[in-house]
Amino acid sequence: MYRLGLLITVFAHLLCFTTAAGTFSVSVDNATVLLGGSVTLPCWLSPAMDAEGMDVRWYRSDYNKPLLLYRDHKVQSSPQMEQYQNRSALMPREPTSSGLKQGDVSIRIDRVNLQDAGKYVCYVSSSQHYESEAMYLKVEVIGAPPILSLSRAEDDQVKVSCVSTGWLPTPKLHWSLGAQETLQPRGLTHSRGGDGRFSVQSWVVCSSSESQWISCSVFLPSMKEDMKEARVVLQMDSFTTDSSASPWMTAFIIALLAIIALVTTMVLLHLRKTKMKKVERMPLGTQEERTCLLQAPELAYSEDMKIHAVDITVEKDTAPACLKVAPDGKTMRDNGPLKALESDCELCALGNTGFSNGKHYWEVGLLMPNVPVKKFWWAGVATDSAVKTMREQKSAPTSGLWCLYSDDKSGVHTKSGSSDYIYRVPRPEVLGIFLDYDEGRLSFYDISPTSGQHLVTLKSRFNETVYPLFNPGPGETTPLKILSLAQTTPKPNDAELNNA
Repeated sequence: MYRLGLLITVFAHLLCFTTAAGTFSVSVDNATVLLGGSVTLPCWLSPAMDAEGMDVRWYRSDYNKPLLLYRDHKVQSSPQMEQYQNRSALMPREPTSSGLKQGDVSIRIDRVNLQDAGKYVCYVSSSQHYESEAMYLKVEVIGAPPILSLSRAEDDQVKVSCVSTGWLPTPKLHWSLGAQETLQPRGLTHSRGGDGRFSVQSWVVCSSSESQWISCSVFLPSMKEDMKEARVVLQMDSFTTDSSASPWMTAFIIALLAIIALVTTMVLLHLRKTKMKKVERMPLGTQEERTCLLQAPELAYSEDMKIHAVDITVEKDTAPACLKVAPDGKTMRDNGPLKALESDCELCALGNTGFSNGKHYWEVGLLMPNVPVKKFWWAGVATDSAVKTMREQKSAPTSGLWCLYSDDKSGVHTKSGSSDYIYRVPRPEVLGIFLDYDEGRLSFYDISPTSGQHLVTLKSRFNETVYPLFNPGPGETTPLKILSLAQTTPKPNDAELNNA
């Protein structure tokens, strides 16, 4: 009986020893994170036990190159992969977890980049046992807001094209005609760039009689709540034709046009014979002068652009009368409610420096203290002749104008002569503008304190000197300010305008 009791006691002690220092398993979960965010890679021991005295090693593919090593009751600074220094730390996978005391050996990675995606190994060892398990991190990227462009289709319909870039993984695209009807995407294609990100484009044909507006939404399947949407009002007045004319009137018009064409041909032949040829101005959109939109990774915002910074002012003496310019030439707004102000085009002013080559960068402040962010503004570049056309003829020029502008209805637009692209982005507080004259690129960036996003680039061919263009918009108390690049946010002195 005594021996039996002794055996039971010894067995109990052995069981306790085995439980205290014995085996365990490692459990992990895969994780997903947005580019630039922080993510916790979960790893824990089963059964739960104190891991403060154990070794915890996280590595990618090489055991000898850990991204985090916990040993001797502390995280070791060496060895550690250089790219994870100051970006990785032990972090409980749940707020209620006690961390290492409960066997939670999870880690957090901050400022996640695309190279962080892939396989990770969680390795835990004690003096008696070790286990490891692999998990996978998926990095997703929300791309740029869609860009919509309109063109005429057959039977007085409108072709609306949508393109968005910079997504990972492959995004979904959704068309809506008005608030309810869904349209089937046409010409839907995806392409992958050299950085691994995807672009998507599609188009639909519709009529303004079907709905007042149409929208294109692009989103990731796992993050539909973070979709990017662009919406445009279907107003194609310049494309409409009058089909109510009677057949005899149509025949009369055709005959009249034929006569006009014959007379015109005879006149041209006569001018050629007498060597009186007339050179016409080249319209925007020809093979020689064509503007298109670009969105590509190499166009991303960089602080290096500031090495091309230029100091720009608007000279008060050359500004239109309806524009109030501060003495320093950097702050401007409309000159109050003027009855003579028939068009906001008259508010356009050019900077004092023109560009005919090279790279140049400047910034525009659109948010001032204690006032709402500006809704109406223009910013970009233009030729001197284009601005004269706007002021004298009070009409938009057909060439020589490349800018970004904003209104209270359709949000932010791009405009290039007669081309008008509409897309929706949050109105920037600070707008960065980068001109590469030789490459024919004008790029716009939202460099608000919480952003740094490439909005869009206009690709064209500059054949003459262009000047920075500014228009603070009519009827707003919020001024527009050309920033000195030492400033990160606009800080205007309201007294400047009051004394102007």
